[in-house]
Amino acid sequence: MTTAALVALVAGLAAGVVSMVGGIDQPGRGGARVRYLNVPTFAVAATVFGIVAYPIAKYTSLGTTATILIAGAAGVAAGFAMFGVIAAWAVPSAAKEVVDERYTQQGQFGRITRAIDAADGGEIEFSADGKVQRVAARSLDDAPIEVGTEIVIERIEGGVAFVERWTKIARQLELPT
Repeated sequence: MTTAALVALVAGLAAGVVSMVGGIDQPGRGGARVRYLNVPTFAVAATVFGIVAYPIAKYTSLGTTATILIAGAAGVAAGFAMFGVIAAWAVPSAAKEVVDERYTQQGQFGRITRAIDAADGGEIEFSADGKVQRVAARSLDDAPIEVGTEIVIERIEGGVAFVERWTKIARQLELPT
């Protein structure tokens, strides 16, 4: 039984990491409705089951059935508590989040199609949602950028993309260009 408890504990912790990285926001799953069985709920239930079952199995004389019932009840209670936290706090908080439209294309790669100069700006081309888009552009530091140069969008404000050379960003990140 101790092995099963450790497996449940490790599975719960792994599912917890998956839920932290991936979140619970799944498009097309009914909007603000939360399913009882989701990754964070499973993670908490399995982790608590393992945490409760291991010491009972290792340090008491209770049988397997009693251990499973006690640890299972604790796991189910923890799962319901997690569901309550998600439904009462996490989902409503996420629904209130306002997306700043200026930054929806931040980090998007593009290419200069009309040279950028400090006085008039220029134009870039990039792909978004499967479509090629062209927008007016300025460099973040008002430095000129030649046609064909690869850039990264910082923001799009008032129909103008503010961009920086990819080579400059790669250098700052110490990536090969």
